[in-house]
Amino acid sequence: MLTKSFLKKTKEKLLNERQELTAKSTVKPDIDTDGDETDEVQGNILLEIQNQLNIRNRSKLSQITEALKRIEDKTYGACQECGEDIPEKRLLINPYFLNCIGCVETQEAEDKQRKRS
Repeated sequence: MLTKSFLKKTKEKLLNERQELTAKSTVKPDIDTDGDETDEVQGNILLEIQNQLNIRNRSKLSQITEALKRIEDKTYGACQECGEDIPEKRLLINPYFLNCIGCVETQEAEDKQRKRS
């Protein structure tokens, strides 16, 4: 079972991270694609990188929202496969983890076995 102080710190961290990502997503980059061919190519590359970052940020925002929902529902830290508690140390590494190490290892072993077949 996760401690109340750990849940509080995690929630604060997630809220701060959500605020930072939301602020980043509202800033429109000033990428210049005018000029010669080189400027246009560089500008298009920068636009593509920015698009990829936006996709990653939206995914991370979704993970944050789901984690915050689980904290509110009091299901945060429970493995979605077996229901066992996910250790605080594991959640410190990545607060979005949904499964315990045992279930992840089992899934990886099954995936590896399927690839061999």
